[in-house]
Amino acid sequence: MQQLWNRLREQAAQTFDLPGDIVAGLPRMELVGDREFWIEGHRGILSYGTEEIHIGAGRMAVCVRGSGLDLRSMNGETLCISGKITAVELS
Repeated sequence: MQQLWNRLREQAAQTFDLPGDIVAGLPRMELVGDREFWIEGHRGILSYGTEEIHIGAGRMAVCVRGSGLDLRSMNGETLCISGKITAVELS
């Protein structure tokens, strides 16, 4: 059944010329240098600190590591973290 849903999502993405990540419900992430991290489609903050921030991202979690990390902005869809970013890990 899961394979059928995956095929339907792929076909819909191709038919309507939609990005596959949006159709599949995957988060979109962008790292700007080593100073900003953006994520669209997040599921909220799991834990927060100045050296490590964990973000829910659907079936995975994203861990942003660094120093002086700060949650610059957050709304229902987009989240921005600023500071000196040294690593982004997916689990």
